[in-house]
Formats: sequence, C-alpha cells, structure tokens
Amino acid sequence: MTLKSLTYTSLARLDLTADDLEAIHRTARDVNALEGVTGLLIFNGTHFLQIIEGSPAAIDGLVERLRQDRRHSGLEVRDEREVSERSFPDWSMELVRVSASFFEAKETVSDRLPETISDPVRDRVIRMTEAISGTVSF
Repeated sequence: MTLKSLTYTSLARLDLTADDLEAIHRTARDVNALEGVTGLLIFNGTHFLQIIEGSPAAIDGLVERLRQDRRHSGLEVRDEREVSERSFPDWSMELVRVSASFFEAKETVSDRLPETISDPVRDRVIRMTEAISGTVSF
C-alpha cells in the first residue's frame, strides 16, 4: 500500500486555550483513527508542527480541513513524500507540548519519539522543532 507522509507548520490563534488544544487532540485522534491516519502533533505555545501519514486521499482531505480550521493560520507544507511504512503506526495522533526553547523542546521531542522511528524522520522532526522554536529559518 502506498502511503503519503506530510509535514506542515502553522501559527496558533493568539487566544488558543488549553481546552482548545485538548479538543484539537481529541478530535484528531478520533477522526484519524477512523480514516487510517497516524502521526505526531507538536505544539510550542505559538506554533504547530505536525507529521501525518496515511493514504494519499485521507491525507489530502485532512489537509483541506486543516486549511479551513480557524484555530490556526499560515499552514505551510514543509515536506511531502511517498513512504512504504508508517513512522507512527501506534499513534492516531500523539500530542507533544514543548517549550519554546529549542533545547528543552528537542529533549522533550526526542524522549517521546518511538524507538523504531527511522533516523531521517527523527532528524526531520528535530530540525522542524528547531525551526518553530525560531532558532533557524524554514
């Protein structure tokens, strides 16, 4: 089965609350489980970084819904590729809240990633976490 992996970043709405974040996570887990989408959502207080994987149709549909979600703006696809296996097979959507500080965020993310994740995906997650922390440009 051909799978699509897509990584995007976006800017959270300024008045996003903890309840909003929990609702995003709950909905993502429930809907993604039904649609066969897995992935990781990182939130640093101002930015979202998400890697989603699944059938091309499911990923394309999800991205269209995400573009219309008013809880964030400026959605930018940072990476899109065909993959032969999932990096997050057990996560319909895992939420990792991180500090805006890259060094703290890097440690938090590194500790939460599955041990089975490939080095290129691990490197992409760490590099993109650094990017949303403002220490490098996209």
